[in-house]
Amino acid sequence: MLSTVTVVCTGAAVLSLYVVVLVFYRLFWHPLADFPGPRLAAATVWYEFYYDGIKGGQYTFKIQELHDKYGPIVRISPNELHCNDPAFVDTLYAGGSVRRDKYEYYTGQFNVSESAFGTVHHDHHRLRRSAINRYFSKASVAKLEPIIHDKVEKLCHQLYTHLGDDQPVKLDMAFSCFTTDVVTIYAFDKCYDFLSDASFRRNLHGSIVAGTDLGHYTKQFPFLFPLMHHVPDSFVKALNPQIGVYLQYQRDLAAQIRELRGQREMGDIVGKEYDLPATIFHELMESNLPDKEKTDTRLWQEGQTIVGAGTETTAWTLAVLFFYVLNNRDMYEKLMAELAGAIPDATSRPAYNDLEKLPYLIGLRLSYGVCSRLQRISPDGPMVYRPSDAVDASKSEYIIPRGTPVGMTSVLIHNNPDLFPRPLAFDPKRWLDAEGQRDRTLEKYIMSFSRGSRRCIGIK
Repeated sequence: MLSTVTVVCTGAAVLSLYVVVLVFYRLFWHPLADFPGPRLAAATVWYEFYYDGIKGGQYTFKIQELHDKYGPIVRISPNELHCNDPAFVDTLYAGGSVRRDKYEYYTGQFNVSESAFGTVHHDHHRLRRSAINRYFSKASVAKLEPIIHDKVEKLCHQLYTHLGDDQPVKLDMAFSCFTTDVVTIYAFDKCYDFLSDASFRRNLHGSIVAGTDLGHYTKQFPFLFPLMHHVPDSFVKALNPQIGVYLQYQRDLAAQIRELRGQREMGDIVGKEYDLPATIFHELMESNLPDKEKTDTRLWQEGQTIVGAGTETTAWTLAVLFFYVLNNRDMYEKLMAELAGAIPDATSRPAYNDLEKLPYLIGLRLSYGVCSRLQRISPDGPMVYRPSDAVDASKSEYIIPRGTPVGMTSVLIHNNPDLFPRPLAFDPKRWLDAEGQRDRTLEKYIMSFSRGSRRCIGIK
């Protein structure tokens, strides 16, 4: 009978041999072996984890360093490439009939694999997205204008209560309350009413940020979310209180979906409280989607992506814009002059269709959207990358094997000085022509909402 020592030694030897063979394969036999990049990144995903998990979200900036060293296309992990050539945007983020899958390793980090955002396969995503597309059209969102105006007025009222305070108001928290109150009405016909608290402390900011921060770890350890949902809350909160907050946020969304389903089964009229024709999730339950696409689990995951994307991204953009406008007297006066000319009665409620015609107001844009890379996969054949004249590449053409995740990063594109001179400067004039009218020349390089058939549904 084998001794324990023998078993352990044999197991260690087999594991070591497996690791050696795996690394050798990735470095020399892998389909991406000929692509430039650091050997360590090609050998293991722990290279990425060191910069994101240990150093705290720094891999994006490390990727820029890798491009500076290796060129416009780099192998950044054993199975993944990254491109930093704006000319490749339309190929990678293709629209129309071109199919593009997402990278399961990336989307799995948020524990929302059943949402449209987290759906890996192109055709499955198309099915799920088709059911909610019309709720994010300009026509549908226009029906929300009275609600948005109400919430803006309530926000302003709460801000006025702070006049004369010794302490500053945290605008990111204020805008988080505002955006949450709007999006939850549209999604659930139920306002969370965070704006009723003038301190703006009651919001979803901590929950959403906690879930985002977890992503660096759940990519490496995908069993963490299922495990945390099956251990006592007290244990999770003792390890990390913010993780406990995030799990409770997911459970609250699941309870909200169950409540909506109960209303539907009881025949309650939807949208009655806020005079809406219907809410997103009532309509999803009534849609022609297969029953397996209308389970509670899938719907609360869809709810998490809609609430998360509709609150924190918008709130942060508003907070940053307010800072820059208030911090620059010239910008402030130009904006106020444009608004005064378009809205002579400050107590009126201007329509969005009128506001979007104001060139300087539209020029106030500053947002990366998702700061990490967004990968796409061609499931039907190889992608061909031909470097543009603007980059220094060692080859005139790269054939990217079918099924390879390739990413681009909005931060790197938006900070490209060849596209946007002085990219770190907040300059609304870059979006205007010589006559002060809107100039759309650079808009094709805006990646805040991604591009192609899988761009963010909230772009309108």
